[in-house]
Amino acid sequence: MTGSAPNPSSTGLVYCIIVTYNGIAWVEKCLNSLIRSSYPLTVLVVDNCSTDSTVPTIRENFPQVRLIGTEKNLGFGQANNIGMQIALEEGASHVFLLNQDAWVEKDTILDLVNAQLKDPRFGILSPVHLNGAGTALDHYFSGYLLRSDLKEWVGAALLGRSLLSPVISTSFVNAAAWLISAECLRRTGGFDPIFFHYGEDLNYSQRVLYHNFLIGIHMDTRICHDRELRLAGPVATAIQRKRDKIHFLNQACDIRHAGYWTRLPYAGARWVAPRYEGQRYYTGYWEGDRGRVEHDHRWDRDRNRDYRDRR
Repeated sequence: MTGSAPNPSSTGLVYCIIVTYNGIAWVEKCLNSLIRSSYPLTVLVVDNCSTDSTVPTIRENFPQVRLIGTEKNLGFGQANNIGMQIALEEGASHVFLLNQDAWVEKDTILDLVNAQLKDPRFGILSPVHLNGAGTALDHYFSGYLLRSDLKEWVGAALLGRSLLSPVISTSFVNAAAWLISAECLRRTGGFDPIFFHYGEDLNYSQRVLYHNFLIGIHMDTRICHDRELRLAGPVATAIQRKRDKIHFLNQACDIRHAGYWTRLPYAGARWVAPRYEGQRYYTGYWEGDRGRVEHDHRWDRDRNRDYRDRR
């Protein structure tokens, strides 16, 4: 899909923010894709103390890119906060967050901006995420897509109903490529610094929904995200363990569910935290005189659910 010709004077300024850390394997492809974008961008890189040639490569080959170096590795969220604060101070209408290992197509950002302006209820819009080769959906993104309103969207298409928008709603999509409106950013704020790496995007999504914005996936525009080699083997296992722990931290920090940990499946139940024993992982559960109750993850999508109703 190709949107109408961009007119930044009427559609606003878009700041693209990339957080880098030892990203020399991807940074040139990432930045070149943004330079070729059909929508004019201000590109800002926040480097988290890279020890490879990422910084000199950007300085030498991309003079049009604004480069900010941090004094230490701040993690994904806090480094993005630096860029987003600059964008707001300089009058940006949108910020586009892009991973260092991802790249856009020519009209990706143009289509996202046009869609957001058409329906300002969407605080965050994401394109479809393909793998690095562009031959299939990104592994994790496909899971997020299945938990979106994809079923209703496909059903309408198969029944021949007119699709008013290529955007489908969801409760979460990872922040590898997020277009955030300035209004959403001002109301929601930046990433929570309690999350150093992983989980900050889920926490941010929870807060966006709390402030009554929508999160959407634009089905007609895409990026490539080159991370297949990190989704297998011992490294992937370690990453998954970290994500499992952060998942429960996200539940405790979810602004939509005040008093989450005090809501019991029945009176007197106590929470047994998830844990690892050797190489085996045990999920968390509730236990008490009425027996064991598994944690119901549907809570994450239904903010009106209350465990006290199950007594």
